[in-house]
Amino acid sequence: MELRIEFTKGVGDLQFGQSISQVTELIGEPTETEQIGEDMKMPTTVLHYTETGLSLFFENTSKEALVCIDIHSQEATLFGQKTADKTPQEITQLLKDNNITDIEYDKEAPNEERISSEQNSADFYFYDNKLESITIGR
Repeated sequence: MELRIEFTKGVGDLQFGQSISQVTELIGEPTETEQIGEDMKMPTTVLHYTETGLSLFFENTSKEALVCIDIHSQEATLFGQKTADKTPQEITQLLKDNNITDIEYDKEAPNEERISSEQNSADFYFYDNKLESITIGR
């Protein structure tokens, strides 16, 4: 599966709003399924796909719908460029080159950093100055 990130739309053939059954038809059964958020009245089903480096989050409302994708993959692309091991400076430049200007920075811990774009529902997580994961939402 191609892991082409499209902000507010999805990743490759995975599109926000799809149901669990639609997703499993596209990419098969997950490695692991997890239920979270019951204690916060936000029940969510998470499908983990270890081989592709994806975790898919579905809101458990009247219709289970894909609302968030967490990507831990060396194969992901954004604006036609591979994102693997990019530095915060490289991701910032890539975002700016594609007219994304609402860039926020947060130092999570001494070795951890996050870059966010609220308008695009995207977070980029770095460890030791290298991109570790990307989380996008609808």
